Amino acid sequence: MIKDPVCCMEVENTQLTFEYEGKKYFFCSQGCLDKFKLSPRDFSNKYHYDLVIVGAGPAGLTAAVHASIFKIDTFVITKDIGGQAVDSAAIKNYMGFDFISGKELIEKFERQFLEAHYLVHKIDEVTKIDRKGDSFEVLTKSKDRILTHAVLIASGMKRRSLGIPGEERLLRKGVTHNLVHDVTLYKGLSAVVIGGGNSGVQTANELKKVGAMVTLVSKGKLIADQAAIDELGRGKSVQILEGYDVIEIQGRDSVESIVVGSRRDSTQKVIACKVVFVQVGFMPNTEFCREIVDFNRKGEVKINPDCSTSTAGIFACGDVTNCFGKRIIIASGEGAKAALSAKNYLLNKKP
Repeated sequence: MIKDPVCCMEVENTQLTFEYEGKKYFFCSQGCLDKFKLSPRDFSNKYHYDLVIVGAGPAGLTAAVHASIFKIDTFVITKDIGGQAVDSAAIKNYMGFDFISGKELIEKFERQFLEAHYLVHKIDEVTKIDRKGDSFEVLTKSKDRILTHAVLIASGMKRRSLGIPGEERLLRKGVTHNLVHDVTLYKGLSAVVIGGGNSGVQTANELKKVGAMVTLVSKGKLIADQAAIDELGRGKSVQILEGYDVIEIQGRDSVESIVVGSRRDSTQKVIACKVVFVQVGFMPNTEFCREIVDFNRKGEVKINPDCSTSTAGIFACGDVTNCFGKRIIIASGEGAKAALSAKNYLLNKKP
């Protein structure tokens, strides 16, 4: 695994290189290469910015591109590029594309961010945000302490777990929370999908297309878009169990079966399978900012129409907030709006 020494991002394209003191370094972008050349011995010695963006999913990346256009001195800190959007197998509601996968769309976002609107960035995890006078200190898992005049939270959401026996033990041994992009791996196999929302039904549809034998388990009636439900249908290759809880995932070294129980009575069923896709929704990534902004009952950051929060100087956008509609295109629009609000705040704050 090759990592960029400036931002710690994994480098797949090894064309951008630089040799220093007999060692060859690889870079994710021309911007990181230029930053390294300026100070090879201490290329990350700046810890004071006008704006820190936390997260680089559709909302964070869009905010970053706009911050670059606005010439805001910005630092982007993120655990990964793309967030949960990378796992979307089929996106049919993003303007400009009749159909595109989440992976392809995020690759376009990333290329725009790294090549056309480069900003200083680092693959890291924010652990806390503290107030420092009229500014903020952002602490990271790698022990960095960054001072900033404003913070933009775009940390998105993470997948919920079932919390049942076998789920954690068999993770990556047949249990997964993501749809593998090469679904042909499951051709002819028995697969269980847990969750009746858009993610669950979409996953079941993708598996059905490659010839997997699919069982879809949902606590209640399916709540996905009707078009996706109609596409799934029912038949020999698709079994839908509505009104069932998953009680246990069984298997010694890999998944062998699941146990489900009816919510109407005490009956249980054992379903043989080789893979289990857990698609039961998401929860906001907010552990690092719970002491500095207000939240709603769902744990989402409460925002005003301009993406400002209860704390002046802290903005939030995308799925981590209480904005209406958890869609990639909505998150992107909120990212642009949050960057504009941060710009106006900084203009009023600084002489």
